[in-house]
Amino acid sequence: MVFQWGAEFRLFGEADHACTVRCDILDEGKRICSGAAGTEEDGSFLVLVTPADEPGGPYQIVIYENEQEVCVLSDCYAGEVWFAAGQGNMEYPLCRTEFAKYVLPKIPDTDIRLYDVPFAGFMDEEQARAEQESKWVSIDSETAGQMSGIAFYFAFALSARLDAKIGIITCCAYGTSLDCWTSIESLKKTKEGMQYIKDFDEAAAEITEAEYEEELGIYNEAKKDYDGKLEQALSDNPYLTYKEADINIGPRPWPPPVGTLSVRRPGSIFESMVLRVAPYTIRGVIYYQGESDTFGHQSEYGNVFKSLIEEWRTVFFDEELPFIFCQLPMYISKDRKYMGYDDMSWPTVREQQQVVAIDVPNVYMAVIADCGEFDNMHPSDKKTPADRLALLAQKFVYGFENVDAVAPYIVDARRGEGVEITFGGDYMLLNIASDFGGGESGFEVAGEDGEFFPADASVDFDGKTVILACPKVEFPVKVRYAYFSYGPTALHAQNGLAATPFQVRIDKDLGGI
Repeated sequence: MVFQWGAEFRLFGEADHACTVRCDILDEGKRICSGAAGTEEDGSFLVLVTPADEPGGPYQIVIYENEQEVCVLSDCYAGEVWFAAGQGNMEYPLCRTEFAKYVLPKIPDTDIRLYDVPFAGFMDEEQARAEQESKWVSIDSETAGQMSGIAFYFAFALSARLDAKIGIITCCAYGTSLDCWTSIESLKKTKEGMQYIKDFDEAAAEITEAEYEEELGIYNEAKKDYDGKLEQALSDNPYLTYKEADINIGPRPWPPPVGTLSVRRPGSIFESMVLRVAPYTIRGVIYYQGESDTFGHQSEYGNVFKSLIEEWRTVFFDEELPFIFCQLPMYISKDRKYMGYDDMSWPTVREQQQVVAIDVPNVYMAVIADCGEFDNMHPSDKKTPADRLALLAQKFVYGFENVDAVAPYIVDARRGEGVEITFGGDYMLLNIASDFGGGESGFEVAGEDGEFFPADASVDFDGKTVILACPKVEFPVKVRYAYFSYGPTALHAQNGLAATPFQVRIDKDLGGI
């Protein structure tokens, strides 16, 4: 296992009787850290062990009950621990990612250790522990395949810069909306959170418990049939991507029925999975989630996301816990694209995510607008998002200098014959991919009537200013970039970072203040 160096080690659990629990960390038999605590009235205990001053190991962790040794954990390291959480795109295993058949065989014995939190859903903590145990695993070419692709590439990038073992705790739940990842109490603190609860309760009330059980049985049978086909397909091609699986065996049965016992009810994943880990000491969180919230809760996302971050910082005992997340990429379904219908739910969630990154301290957003795939909610490229998460961690958590991590973002927009936009970020020069989508720039301009038209774009000589021309709009009032569910993302920095989507009003004239 890996525990976080430079911070208190927290040992927690339950005892069936009152006792004192002590925890020692030993280096070749010599005690280097220790802590003790008594049990609470309900039998729970939390032992705070003095910090390890530097990365190192292997150590032994010895646990005592009333001074009697009851457990010895070996092969333990003081290193860097990250909590990797989210829905299907965080869960996406390395073996099914882009180029996996070339990557996996070349993975050496790494300094990465993985603990995967079992999916528990509605099960209570006791049942979850009894039915689904997990353990720390050393990552190499034999074990890496089933690890989250994003978590692997993130950890691998960190291990190249840090002289320490990297501990990754993955906590993933396919198809879960934001309300699953925070508590009912936290949801009730905001009107947006209450809306999540209200909408779920109304949907669950449409069928009786018996009807729910019947529909769930039908769904589980369909999923069992699909899982069997998938297992066979993966035995034929273990590197099958999600998109290839959809083509070969059809889409995964979705969604499951909604009822009061649904494993994806508000608070479910927080109660059964997040709290299974907290308050284990971690360096930070990487998070990739939000796709499920584009189906009706896009406008509530931002404030509930802020509540989630606040709650996780509370349960992990760290008010400044670094939180690094992926903004949603481009996506639209084939049906909507061909119907010419875009409800703008995906850009709305992206905008809400960006506001959270701006408003909440020690929160950082990886822009991956260029990583989307048409009609595929689970893109196979997981290295690019992971690398951008890792760059943000290197710059803002570990303090490495000369790390280009911040994607180009709008600073201001000015109105003249056209529109001039100045960008900030970590880069030297901006580039516009002129061959993207037949020359489409992704920029749009609107006048006072609010109707947007595509704009031609070019980069000024300073490399940080984009000049737009849109003859159809005589007096520009608004400008936006990549503000659609799916479309061109032509603006990049010379270092490969994709520009941040945005939509703003133009309040300045050229030469004005």
